[in-house]
Amino acid sequence: MEKKLTYITYQTFPAKTANSIQTISTIKHLTRAGLDTTLIYPLRNQESSDNLLQLKNHYKFEDNIKLIGTIHPLPFKRIKFFEKYWYLISHFLWSYFTVRKYYSSEQELYFTRSEWVFYFLSKKNANVIYECHQISKLKKILVNSAIRNESSKVLALTDDIRNALEKNENDRIKTLGSAFDEDYFFSNTEKKNHIVYAGSLYRFGQSRGIEILFESSLNLDIEDLKLIIISSDEDDIQSFKQKIKNTNLNFDLQIYEKLNQSQVGEILSSAKVGLLINNTSQHANLYSSPLKYFEYLASGLNVVATDLLSHRNLPFSNNINFYNANDFNSLQSAILNAFKENENVTSSIDNFSMGKRISKIIDFF
Repeated sequence: MEKKLTYITYQTFPAKTANSIQTISTIKHLTRAGLDTTLIYPLRNQESSDNLLQLKNHYKFEDNIKLIGTIHPLPFKRIKFFEKYWYLISHFLWSYFTVRKYYSSEQELYFTRSEWVFYFLSKKNANVIYECHQISKLKKILVNSAIRNESSKVLALTDDIRNALEKNENDRIKTLGSAFDEDYFFSNTEKKNHIVYAGSLYRFGQSRGIEILFESSLNLDIEDLKLIIISSDEDDIQSFKQKIKNTNLNFDLQIYEKLNQSQVGEILSSAKVGLLINNTSQHANLYSSPLKYFEYLASGLNVVATDLLSHRNLPFSNNINFYNANDFNSLQSAILNAFKENENVTSSIDNFSMGKRISKIIDFF
C-alpha cells in the first residue's frame, strides 16, 4: 500500500512565481518517489484552477498528480486598505478550516510551506514537515510552539534561517537548500557568448539591483555579446524597461516575459555566464538560497554574484565570481573573469537535483 502524503499550501496555481514552480516540481517528484500525493491549495483569484490539464500545460509536465482547489471567500486581495493585515487574516482562517477539513490521521504524512498550516497540523499531532523560506516574528512564535509536537519537523532553506528558529539544538530542525529540476536543466556542449539573468526583478517591492548593468556600457571586448533577461512579472518588466529605455547599449539585449521551464532550460544550456544579482537587504544577505543558482550550475554556467553572506554560503561558492554591490567596475571585472574561465561542470551538482532533494525529505520523515 502506498504511503499517503498531503501537501497543503497557501499558494495558488497556476502562477508565474518561482515558488509555485518549485512546489509543482516537489509534488511531481514526490509522486515519482512512490508517495500517493495530494496538493491542496486555495483558488485565490480568477486565474486559479485545479484543472490538472491546465496545470500540465502551464508548467510543462506529464505526471498525474492529485489536486484539490478550495474555495476562498476571504478578504485577501479584496480590500485594498491594510492589505498586508487582510492577507494575514485570510491565511490564518484558510489554514484553520482547511486543516480541520482535510486532516486524516497520524499515519499520513503532511508537508507545507505555510506556518499556520504547520501550527494547526502540529496541534493534531500530525506527522508534518514545514519548509521555511524566510523569517518573521510570527513564524518564530508559531514554529517554537508547533515543534513541541514530537512528529513536527522543520526544513530551513539556509543555516541562518535554522539558527534564527532554533533556541536550543533540535534534530527536528534541519537545513535543506533549493534544488534544480533535472527534467529541464542540462549543459549544452556548444556555448554562446551569452549572459543570462533569470528570476524576479523585484523582491518584497524592492529592486534586486539589476539596473547596475545599465549604469555604464559594458566594455568586455567580447564578440557577439548578448544579455538575456528572463522574468515572469509583466508589470515589473515594464517598469524595468522604462528605467533603461534611454540607455545606450554596446551589446544585444533580449528580454523574455513568458517562458516555461523547458524554454528557460534551453536558453541556459547554451549560455556562458549566469548572473546572481541581489540587493543588500537582510533577507537577501542572510536567508537566500536561490533556485536559479542551482539551475545555472546544472546548465554549466559560470556564475557572477553579488558579494553577500548567503551567496558565500552556497555550495561550490569558491567557483563564484563575486562583485561588490552597487559597484559597476567590480561587476564588469567579475563578468570578464567568468568569460575567461573554463566551463564549471561538476558531477557533484547532481546531488542538488530535485530527485535527490525529495529523497532527503522522505528520509527526514
